[in-house]
Amino acid sequence: MPRDLDPMLLFTAVALLAAALSLALWRRDRRPAIVAAILTGLAALCILNESVARARGANIRVDLLLLIPLVTASALVVGAMNVRRPRPVARIIAAGLVLVGGAAFAWFASRMVLTTFEGRRLTRTFDQGRKLYWDETIRCQGNLARRFGPLDRAAAPCRGNLVVTSRSPKSYPFSRAILNDAGQFYLLFSPENAAEQTWGLDSFERDHEAASLRNTSENTLAGEGTKDGLPVRVALRGISGGGCEATITRAAETHVLTLAKSELPACAATGTTPVHFAGAWGAAAPYPGSPKTRRLVQIWLWEIGDSARGLLLDDLASSGMNRPFVFARHLQGSRRAATQWELRVVNREGNRKAETFTLTLDDARATVAGSTILFGPSNEMVLEPGEIVSHPKIALTPLFDRDRFTLYFDSVFFNLNVPWTVP
Repeated sequence: MPRDLDPMLLFTAVALLAAALSLALWRRDRRPAIVAAILTGLAALCILNESVARARGANIRVDLLLLIPLVTASALVVGAMNVRRPRPVARIIAAGLVLVGGAAFAWFASRMVLTTFEGRRLTRTFDQGRKLYWDETIRCQGNLARRFGPLDRAAAPCRGNLVVTSRSPKSYPFSRAILNDAGQFYLLFSPENAAEQTWGLDSFERDHEAASLRNTSENTLAGEGTKDGLPVRVALRGISGGGCEATITRAAETHVLTLAKSELPACAATGTTPVHFAGAWGAAAPYPGSPKTRRLVQIWLWEIGDSARGLLLDDLASSGMNRPFVFARHLQGSRRAATQWELRVVNREGNRKAETFTLTLDDARATVAGSTILFGPSNEMVLEPGEIVSHPKIALTPLFDRDRFTLYFDSVFFNLNVPWTVP
């Protein structure tokens, strides 16, 4: 809930004005005075609710979506009903209720409209990101392998990239299956035209296989796994004509799919591209005075002409912890010298000062220097070349077209979550 308007201040103002109006009207106009007293009680209950919520540290306040319009609209109506009362004091107090209720209701309505438009914009961004990610995945065989793992044994009828050609009645609308060389079996579906994604809520952030398969006979592979907490059993067998039949059992549901191998072209040689990947550097260094705590700093950097864009993943956690939610932050900047860049952490919300730092190469290593917030008490860290953590969305970043890179960066990397386990 936007906090430009303090709900406690609003409810208190309405309660005081309504109470004053009730007292001013009590002797001569008992009925409107009772209505104003009811509004006072409503505002008082909202004050109590707000006090309890703040004491409990509640951050998600769905209740305010109901209470603010209810109190402001009531204040507006009660004030408008009494703004022409004979007594000047009652008219002034009623005008105050109209002013407070009307202004707060207008603010609330405008924020709701802006929130609706922002929600639509975010939905378009996520949808565009899913489509671009899939377009890069399916563009060539090498990209498919970067995302789902090596596919060198794809000559077998039930291995590699398999498209669903038919399915049993009432089966889930799977569109594709992928079995990599390690036996990891992925199921995909298409929630929208021309964009497929891996099946399961556990694959929302990162692909999660449905099962791990192994050969059980010359022509059959089988195995088990879990999907969204439920057991999954998969059996694949070759059929006549070079196809494959998959039987997927999840809980009490059984899906039978007919699969056909799909070949993708080889990825074109990179050569010189409009976008240059400058490199990736990272470190998970012990925190001074706390040897079991690690500070992660991982940077990916690209150059487009005279400008640079990058991703910063930073975290502070204890060794052995699994960190499921660590979001990469966008970087912008430019090259200051042959081996040095000046970079700024992009702050979309605009609610804090932008952090800036320099990245300087010394042979293959990179030294980053900036604030204590980013790099600890020494204000700098030495990063080794390569990735401490990785994500296939980063590996598939397109470099062959500047506009496509910008679109991919802004949508696919929007709120990019890169989970990691602290060493």
